[in-house]
Amino acid sequence: MKLLLSRILYVIGDWISITIMRWGDGYGYPVYNKLMLWSVDLDTHGKVWKFVKNKKARNGKRQTGR
Repeated sequence: MKLLLSRILYVIGDWISITIMRWGDGYGYPVYNKLMLWSVDLDTHGKVWKFVKNKKARNGKRQTGR
């Protein structure tokens, strides 16, 4: 149930970003932002949103920047 609701919120947020935010000069951003944050919170298993690991955790090495 949570996965379905997460997907629905994602699709609505995507639709807002394509229409209202583009044509309305960013007018719908607060609604878009809230919908996407709710969608991420509901997707606990990473099915709708891809979870990205920290670069340090992936490499297992410390990045020095040199």
